[in-house]
Amino acid sequence: MDIAGLDLQALRTLATVADTGSFTAAAGALHRTQAAVSAAVAALEQAAGCRLLERSRHGCRPTTQGAVLLGYARRMLGLACEAASALEATRAGQTLRLGVTDECLATQAATASRLLAEKRPRACLEVRCDLSERLEAALWAGELDLAVVVRAPGSAAGTLLWREPLVWCLPAGSAAHRVRPLPVALFAEGCRTRPMVLAALQAAGLAHREACRASHVAGLAAIAGAGGAVAALIGRAVPPDWRVLAPGEAGLPALPVCEAALLLPSEPTPLAGCLARALAGMEAGEAEEAGGSGEKE
Repeated sequence: MDIAGLDLQALRTLATVADTGSFTAAAGALHRTQAAVSAAVAALEQAAGCRLLERSRHGCRPTTQGAVLLGYARRMLGLACEAASALEATRAGQTLRLGVTDECLATQAATASRLLAEKRPRACLEVRCDLSERLEAALWAGELDLAVVVRAPGSAAGTLLWREPLVWCLPAGSAAHRVRPLPVALFAEGCRTRPMVLAALQAAGLAHREACRASHVAGLAAIAGAGGAVAALIGRAVPPDWRVLAPGEAGLPALPVCEAALLLPSEPTPLAGCLARALAGMEAGEAEEAGGSGEKE
């Protein structure tokens, strides 16, 4: 193989296509055009003298030769990340600006803080909690270094962190789910889960009313608990003293699945890139562990 073709950008592109399973998804994750992603893989295959990916209508997967190269590619990318992080470790006082949705705040911000403490002990983590649309706008405006958002339906932007269904929940002991019209606690306008919940209720023809609304989980839980309402949250955001309703309980409709994705600007800092890969790797490891133990999301 012509080693001149083994540049890090091309190897990162190959790895992203293999991880996401498609050129389209990889283009979204890398913030590049699909044509640029295809060209990078084609150049690698030309340098290798063989096919590295099997293409089909079901997606892409590595060939035998592609799997071999991917193993080395991941090691090379990891070393590059370590080198960049080691160099940045000599610089003091850097701030990493992380945007995160309220649903992901407790898990992702805590994990990011721990990882940053390991990689850059003297760095400062600045967390901005907001709606996904606002976080995306802030990222593209250069106000954030990376962001964890809830994807818009049908979007393949960024690197997928997890897929998790919304669930109906309410304070323990409450019977609000049996009241009609159903009193529902909803997030404020602009939240991407709000129209999902309303669409599910309308499709089921279930009489309902908006009992309260809030911008954050804590506020929603407080006023829903006081006002006797049900809420639709992802499992990791359900308050510990609340009860998750069983599927179909009290005639409530099934809710859609939410996708959380990690976004980086087109030219991320080395530290942001390393932290993003670490976060994605941890989520992938936890999902694999849960799958191996027979648990389901």
